[in-house]
Amino acid sequence: MKGAFTGANDNRRGLFQAAHGGTLFMDEIGNMSLTMQVKLYRVLQEGKVRPIGSTEESDVDVRIIAATNKEFEKEIAEGRFREDLYYRLSVIPIQVPPLRERRDDIPLLARHFLERFRTTMGKPIEGISPEGMTRLESYDWPGNVRELENTMERAVALETGREISLRVLPDRIAGYSGASSMGVPGSQTAGFPVEGVDFEKKLPRLNGGICKPHWKRREGFGPERLSC
Repeated sequence: MKGAFTGANDNRRGLFQAAHGGTLFMDEIGNMSLTMQVKLYRVLQEGKVRPIGSTEESDVDVRIIAATNKEFEKEIAEGRFREDLYYRLSVIPIQVPPLRERRDDIPLLARHFLERFRTTMGKPIEGISPEGMTRLESYDWPGNVRELENTMERAVALETGREISLRVLPDRIAGYSGASSMGVPGSQTAGFPVEGVDFEKKLPRLNGGICKPHWKRREGFGPERLSC
């Protein structure tokens, strides 16, 4: 509202007024302060806004799409998010699994970001090397899609060849050794060969090398009384 504060030289519509009759996307709504939550709840409840410096309210009809990476149940229980606002927003909740639980999406997203950034930067990169794609698919992506997007932007900026190679991927990804096939983030393969281990051949040696010294250290216990 013109004259509402220093520098307010023109009348300008707020976001809700600009989105009247349409959709307003509110990202990271879980980080909103409690004071702002009260104001947002009132807008959603009454369908009215009052511009700064004005004494009159305006009707608004806006569809809200809100996103967050926080657990609302926990936020509500700890008093950081209003329960009444949650139920006003949570009309049709959609849970998006983390990227590590939908690895089939990684190649599609990686190529999408590659196309976007190579066009923006004007670089003749044609694809992603098999080794690079393997690392991208294996990494657990704690930062989800945004981390992948950032990684691809960095890779395109640094790449001088025709495809994204391992050398332009961040060390945390290029050198990642997590056992993604086991579904345990950050776990290691413990030196097992790729072709696997023949436990029928290995167990007798392990039995002799590991169990027998323990039998010797325990008086009165032998292999016939102590199983291993």
